[in-house]
Amino acid sequence: MGPTDDPVPRDAPAQTGSTDGGGGGLDDAFLHELTAALLATSGIEAALNELATAASRITPGSPMAGVTLRLGGRVRTIASSEADALLIDEIQYDNGSDGGPCLEAIDTGLVVRVDDLATEHRWGEYSALLLAHGLRSIYSHPLWAGEVVIGALNMYAPTTAETAFGPAARAAIARAAEHTELLLHAVVQAARHVEITGQLREALAHRALIDQAIGILMGQRRCTADQAFTLIRRAGQTRNRSPAEVAADIIVSFTGQGPGPPPFADPL
Repeated sequence: MGPTDDPVPRDAPAQTGSTDGGGGGLDDAFLHELTAALLATSGIEAALNELATAASRITPGSPMAGVTLRLGGRVRTIASSEADALLIDEIQYDNGSDGGPCLEAIDTGLVVRVDDLATEHRWGEYSALLLAHGLRSIYSHPLWAGEVVIGALNMYAPTTAETAFGPAARAAIARAAEHTELLLHAVVQAARHVEITGQLREALAHRALIDQAIGILMGQRRCTADQAFTLIRRAGQTRNRSPAEVAADIIVSFTGQGPGPPPFADPL
């Protein structure tokens, strides 16, 4: 492990102390900023932008902040405290195989700290490009979802890390990363709920079609419900179609029109 790469234990509490004597103030300040921001916004991207802004404000020196996520195998800056942070991240993404500290944090799950871009020789021309934008140091903190790294919180400062990313700043960044992870976890859970709800709705709609078709067959063929369903299932196997598709065909042939909406209110 290099001198600029710090491990982030998954079971270790985030640092909350500061050099001004007492860690409670940091939590209170961040939670106040974050709560006010989230109450005033709607949508995940807006919330993350406000979170990035809050992270910058409560970090000593107010370095620029950006939130990068790995989405479908690609990395994207989804939020930033200001437009320049987005531009800086794009420089890294365009750096080809040389990458940069944010991508390294995502790949390794480690905090990556660049103490001084003037003496940093990793990542090809990346350091020179950022120096041209007036930056001197970087701190990239991985963002976890369970046991998987899904992104990074990146902080950019115009001074060296000795000045920009001391103990108080690192504690603030760790706290900001923790709250970013909590927000992302809530979003993932909500997305899963939407997906499952959609699947349940589809299953209920299919069941309603099949029940209507069973009723039609029972009347036409004077058979039981089980026998009618067997007929539907066998027709589907013969035609390589689902039971719901066969049921829809039966309804159309009997009524002369397509199936109506399922006979249930939206309960989900």
